[in-house]
Amino acid sequence: MAASIGLLAFATAACGGGGGGSPASAPEGSGGRASSAPSASAPVESGGDGAPSVSSAPPSSKAPVQSAPPAGQSVTGQAAAASSRCTADQLGLSLSAPDVGAGNIRYDLRLVNKGAGPCALRGFPGVSLLAGDGAIIGKPATREGEQLPAVTLAPGGTADVTLHTLNRGIKGSSCWAAPSLLRIYPPGSKDAMTLRTSKPVVCGDTFTVTAVRSG
Repeated sequence: MAASIGLLAFATAACGGGGGGSPASAPEGSGGRASSAPSASAPVESGGDGAPSVSSAPPSSKAPVQSAPPAGQSVTGQAAAASSRCTADQLGLSLSAPDVGAGNIRYDLRLVNKGAGPCALRGFPGVSLLAGDGAIIGKPATREGEQLPAVTLAPGGTADVTLHTLNRGIKGSSCWAAPSLLRIYPPGSKDAMTLRTSKPVVCGDTFTVTAVRSG
C-alpha cells in the first residue's frame, strides 16, 4: 500500500515538472517575441540600409505641360508674326486736323485695313508731297523716333503714323509749296498709295514721319 502511494506521488510530480512551460501550440503573449513564421503578404523590398522600403510607383502617364511663352513676348507680336504684311491695295488713308503747339505742327496719318483678313505693319512708311502734276515737293519725310513693335490690323482695324513740321518763322521764313497729294509707301512695300490733300505745308525744311503704331 505504501509503495503504491509513493509511485502515484512520483508520477504526479513528473507530470507537473518541466518548469511550467506552456504547450507549443499556444500563442505567445504580448510580451514574447514575434513569430518567425513567414508572412503570407507580398514581399517587401529592402533598402540599402537594411530597412524596408516601398517600391516606387510607375512613371506618370500624364502628358507634359507646355511652358508659357517667353517673357516679354506680347500677343500682338505673335499675331503679327502669323499675319501677312499689309499691302497698298488693301489699305485706306485719312489725315487728321493739325495739332499745333510750341511752334510744331503734327498730323496723324491713319491707315485702315480694307481687306477681308488680318495683316501686319511694322516700321516707317515712305511719305512724299506731290504737286498736281506729280512732281515731288521738297524732300521725302525723314524718320523721327524709334522702331516700334509690329501691329496687326484686323479687317477694319487702324494704325497711325505722325507727320511733323514747323510753323513759319520758327526755323527760317521759307516754306514749301502746298501739296496736291500725299504719296505713301506702306512699310516694306514698293507700291505707293496717294491721298488728295493740301496739307501739310512744310516750313523750316522740317518734314518727319514716325513708325507705325496701333491706332
